[in-house]
Amino acid sequence: MDATRELKEQWAQLSPVVDQLIIMTGTARDAFNRHHRQLVTDLNQQHEDVAQKINAVSDQLEDLLPKKSGSEKSALLQLHSMLSHLSVIGDNLAQLSEPLQKKIQGAVLFSDKAVAQTNYLFDHQAGILRSLVDIVHTDNAYLKKYVVEEGQKLLQACLEFATEHEARLIEGLCLPQAGPIFLAILDRMRTITQHELEIVNILTKKS
Repeated sequence: MDATRELKEQWAQLSPVVDQLIIMTGTARDAFNRHHRQLVTDLNQQHEDVAQKINAVSDQLEDLLPKKSGSEKSALLQLHSMLSHLSVIGDNLAQLSEPLQKKIQGAVLFSDKAVAQTNYLFDHQAGILRSLVDIVHTDNAYLKKYVVEEGQKLLQACLEFATEHEARLIEGLCLPQAGPIFLAILDRMRTITQHELEIVNILTKKS
């Protein structure tokens, strides 16, 4: 097989992994809004599926790496690093199942503001992940800059939302039971965004 073609085929395997992460994000959002326990179960199953995909691609890369050198080996190492970050993103999406389960089991209500903020985070995470797929296919410099800007906005939003949440608690506008759940979601979102930005950094170096 042609070496360039082989590398392209390895890079192409990123798309279905990211697609699955987008599905997980949507499932977590639906579980948050609809209070369906089955959706939390679905989220964990989707995590198992994406973990299997990542492990399969990682195994292929580990088989190829000893046979490569120079730029080809460097490209495969970058891909391997990206898979590690995607794995962490998948883990953190799956870890949303714990606060979501608490919200559902306890029938914990969020303030309208907290609901809007949480949905904002889910929607923007899905948007960033979709942009990552496009970057893998097009290597578009504008998209890379866009994702960095959106990621930084998301990180800033998480900090602001946490501060606003504390104010709502003091004012009695938010149930105390909702606090740990909301903050756990914010923590996961921050971690996911940090790893998305690391992926963009790798893709920028690839160029």
